[in-house]
Amino acid sequence: MKILHRYLYKKLTVYLLVILPSFSFVAVLAELIEILRKAKQLDFYNLILYIIFQLPEKVYYILPISTVIAFIFLAKDLIESKEIYPILLNGVSLKSLSVKLFVFPLVLSFLQILNLEILMPKAKKEVERVYSILKNKPLEEEKFLFAYNRWITLDNRSYVYFQFLDVNKKEGKNLIFIKFDENYNPLIRIEGNRFKIKKESIYIDRGKIIDLSNILDFQYRQVKNFEYPIFVDIKNFKKLIKVKKPVSILQLYRSATIAEKFGYPSSYYWSKFYSKVATVFSPLILTITIFPFLWSKRKDRLVIAFVSIVVYWYGTAFIASMAESGAIPHILILSVDFIYISVGLFFLNKLRFTEL
Repeated sequence: MKILHRYLYKKLTVYLLVILPSFSFVAVLAELIEILRKAKQLDFYNLILYIIFQLPEKVYYILPISTVIAFIFLAKDLIESKEIYPILLNGVSLKSLSVKLFVFPLVLSFLQILNLEILMPKAKKEVERVYSILKNKPLEEEKFLFAYNRWITLDNRSYVYFQFLDVNKKEGKNLIFIKFDENYNPLIRIEGNRFKIKKESIYIDRGKIIDLSNILDFQYRQVKNFEYPIFVDIKNFKKLIKVKKPVSILQLYRSATIAEKFGYPSSYYWSKFYSKVATVFSPLILTITIFPFLWSKRKDRLVIAFVSIVVYWYGTAFIASMAESGAIPHILILSVDFIYISVGLFFLNKLRFTEL
């Protein structure tokens, strides 16, 4: 039995090693034409680097469909060569065979995770660097990091706003700090013309303090300078600003949690996070979905399988966009995977030798 599985895994690997580079070549060729149109200088070394660093992203999108096509070729080969008959006549059903074959896309799905978490983030940075060189605009190191008109959530009842903040210097101007009690009644409001964030406090220059703890007798006073104990996690806030385009699942999760911590809209990050989680196992999910359709002589079933692949990608993207706008919960992005795997398992359970 192990010999049979090794034989089938070998066939799938050969098909994949032919299909994946072929599709990647087409994708890279289209990318090359585009970069040649935009490039200000023809530097063949950087052109090659640009193509190489684009490959992890191309593979991420091409691998799922390549895996499905590899299984289509495998089924077609086994049927046309009649190798499927001795397999089935020796007591190996298509259902039991599928359990072993699904190990192949499962391994590819884990390779997708490694690609997404390790290769793509680094490759993205290199793509931007090489692209700037080809555009004759060398990428300068980030010396300045500013933020404007921001509200930060410090805890459940404390908020701070600044009109301008130099994140590296930890200083800025026009600050407002508001604190509420457990009933969400305002306790204190502090304003400052200029401020500087310290380790456990904020130094405020030329500000005013409004004590609202007693609404019938609130106190107002102007101060030249003072220090108020407010903790601002500037390190995580800096990460939120710097990671403008998170790529990996881990980066998206960190960006989403940091955005929530500081009171910023996090729907974009959460929708992308769940979208990546949903599609990272797409080689396995799509294989399970289309596998029962591969063994039928009816061509319309194969058409249905291909249409389902297109619907999968567009359906996930559509639900992700709805979740990003806040129309539906982000967790519903995973519903496409659950629906597809349920449909695949349903038809797989009905798959019989008589369908050949």
